[in-house]
Amino acid sequence: MRVLVVDDVGYARHYHARVLQKFGFDVQTAESGSQALKLLSRDHSIDAVLTDLLMRDMDGVELFKNSQKIDRMTDNGQADPPKFILMTALRPGSNQQQRDVEKLSIAKDIGFVAVLFKPIEPDVLKKTFEAIQFSSGEKRVDVVGVISQLESAVRRIIEAKDKEAATRLTEVVEGSLSKLQDFMAEA
Repeated sequence: MRVLVVDDVGYARHYHARVLQKFGFDVQTAESGSQALKLLSRDHSIDAVLTDLLMRDMDGVELFKNSQKIDRMTDNGQADPPKFILMTALRPGSNQQQRDVEKLSIAKDIGFVAVLFKPIEPDVLKKTFEAIQFSSGEKRVDVVGVISQLESAVRRIIEAKDKEAATRLTEVVEGSLSKLQDFMAEA
């Protein structure tokens, strides 16, 4: 899944991009709504956009509305607009400017898939984007998670100096690798 992260705050933009990359997503970033629109106009393969609500040049709601006007074509013909997820530090019912609270309300009504409140936990990001993949019918194996578990098991085996476990794991990995190589040779 290709994701565009849009936030005018550099740290937030890079943090969310890194988290999504860690989960195996192909991520691009934009530091403004205008820059995001340019990317969306050129790259019709972007599946989802994670955008901040309040930005200097164009807020997340305006970005969403403007992106819906882009005629997206792919090799398979007309493409649907990307799914939009809104992120914000704004809290409903807090002492914020009324127009900002109204933007949050509008976002929920016009078609954002989800509204996430900062700070966003990595697991919440992962589950939100996996739900988008699932709803679009895209099947995806969590290779990053599997690799992380394997690396963790290897560390534990080495720390425990358990040669029997090391031998067993090596046998299983070699057998699985052989199956993967056969599978790839068929394709």
